[in-house]
Amino acid sequence: MMNSLEVGERFVRYYQNMGFELLPSAPLLDPSIPMTFVMSAGLVQVETALDQFGHSNGDSYVLRQKCFRHFDLDSVGKSNVHLSLFEMPGAFTFRSNGKATTIQQMWNLVTKALEITPDRLWVSYFAGGIKGDHPFPRDIETYQAWQQIGLPEERIVALGPDDNFWMQGGGIDGQEPNRKCGPNTELFFDRGEYWRCSAECRPGCRCGRFIEFANSLFIFAEVDEETGTLQLMDRPFNETVIGTERVAMILQGKPSVFEIDCLQPLVNKVQFFCNGLETNDLTERAKQTISDYIRALLFLVADGAPPPGKGGRQRIVKLLIRGALTQQRILGISDSAFLPELIDTIIATHSEQYPELAGGRQSLLDYFASERVRFEETLQRGYRQLERMIQTDQRAPSEDQIVDLVKRHGVPLPLIEAVLRQRGIAFQERAYQNALAKWPELPA
Repeated sequence: MMNSLEVGERFVRYYQNMGFELLPSAPLLDPSIPMTFVMSAGLVQVETALDQFGHSNGDSYVLRQKCFRHFDLDSVGKSNVHLSLFEMPGAFTFRSNGKATTIQQMWNLVTKALEITPDRLWVSYFAGGIKGDHPFPRDIETYQAWQQIGLPEERIVALGPDDNFWMQGGGIDGQEPNRKCGPNTELFFDRGEYWRCSAECRPGCRCGRFIEFANSLFIFAEVDEETGTLQLMDRPFNETVIGTERVAMILQGKPSVFEIDCLQPLVNKVQFFCNGLETNDLTERAKQTISDYIRALLFLVADGAPPPGKGGRQRIVKLLIRGALTQQRILGISDSAFLPELIDTIIATHSEQYPELAGGRQSLLDYFASERVRFEETLQRGYRQLERMIQTDQRAPSEDQIVDLVKRHGVPLPLIEAVLRQRGIAFQERAYQNALAKWPELPA
């Protein structure tokens, strides 16, 4: 059974054997993005590494990049494949490599180097459509490349621009002058008929049957942010990436990323401190979320993340710490040994690849100690407000009131859900989301 460390190593060896030059992984705090953290294994990491370390006369590079995505925090624990911190090995070719060549390389990587069963694989490609106000044609070249691989017609699926056309973000406050873009193709692992939602279930469906774990991007143009015009790039490039934890999940036959070799020990450690707590969807989600959040925090702090506060990076650290404290409260964990022992488990699990994590241990403990005091004060005020709402109306607070508690009073939604559950009051998720969407319009 291949562990997660071996997944990344095989990716790198595969591309190195084809002449790709190995680049170092960029830190999660990159000077080119001063207000936040690096969010994906893409251009920022590669371009930064090339600028910092220089490179040979080649045009193909490979690296293993640790990544953090704050915009995925709410998906952690609700999805069996989402993490806020993960590894994404990437291979980049800065020339017109040809889609067929890149796709053949990706197919050999997955089926030979990583030994994933070909019969369980589906692919998607760009069906054509409008992205960023620009129309783009169907990616026939990619479709034909998959046909040449020998993939059955029914396992080659055309999807629209939201799924299979990539456009670079606008940078910080829209400062990126040009936004690179191009179609992409994705590889999916079929977990079987048991997971399907209907007879028409295909990649792109969110039911959980198909796990997207690898993709190749074909970047060929830039959109000028000032004029909105589309310009072909002088030096187009291709990028192939995988999600290490998702590949490990597939190879280890696990139903969730939280059950693979580098994450299960963390969940087990949390379970150890739960003292026979009843197992339900809320507590299971809490165990996974706290494991992910503290793991992400340790990686961020080891790379130099600042104390929690109100700035860009400071605010994300604050959100993670308060999120972890929220889940700890839901699990009823009060033992002072919990946090140090969980951090030590993370360090031990990742020590071979990331020995620098030990250097962030004390700083993270200090950050938790200072933020815990402020968070407890916020919770006490918020709980009093929630109690008044329940007692005044003798019923569940309205969705608008719950949004107000979350947004204006800083009470985490999972804690509100836990209080309502204890009172036997049903929480209406869909109604809450509708109210949340209108929140900026609500009167102060």
